[in-house]
Amino acid sequence: MRAMRPSPRHHRAIRGTAAVELVLILPVIVALLAVSVDMGRLLLAYHTVSKSVRAATRYLARVDGGPAGVGLNCAAGRLAGESPPARAARRLAMTGRLDGDPAAEPLVPGWTATSLDAATTGIQIVLDCLDNADGALGGLYDGAARVPGIVVTATVPFRVSLGRVLGLGPTLSFTITRRMAHVGV
Repeated sequence: MRAMRPSPRHHRAIRGTAAVELVLILPVIVALLAVSVDMGRLLLAYHTVSKSVRAATRYLARVDGGPAGVGLNCAAGRLAGESPPARAARRLAMTGRLDGDPAAEPLVPGWTATSLDAATTGIQIVLDCLDNADGALGGLYDGAARVPGIVVTATVPFRVSLGRVLGLGPTLSFTITRRMAHVGV
């Protein structure tokens, strides 16, 4: 028995089908690629911010809590306003350096600020006094009923490559919180 050869018309139909399939599947492949790249960028940004916020929290936990320092006041249950150490901690969280410029050298693209206040940077610094009635937290605060703790929370914007196309908007944000007891100098 002889094998039948496909006609030229049949070849054109197969090529046309392949082109239609490519046109249908290409947007899905591009979207999956963009989502994969964005997930990698998001994980990198999250890790970077997590480390920088931890460093800022550690810095504030080691700074002098007196009038010239952070201004810890457990009796009032609050942290003194915009102290120089708080501004330095915001710089540290945003740039990785105590003297960095958050407008020019951010650790995460898009996370910039022209001033170092809480609203502009997205970094909240709060005093959280820990109960030490049982004396478990000794050292500098041995015998103190309450021990000051520092809580640093950063909300960071993140640009999504195909955010508008996927219906997510141009930017998303994520929040990282770190806590540490104040240990002084």
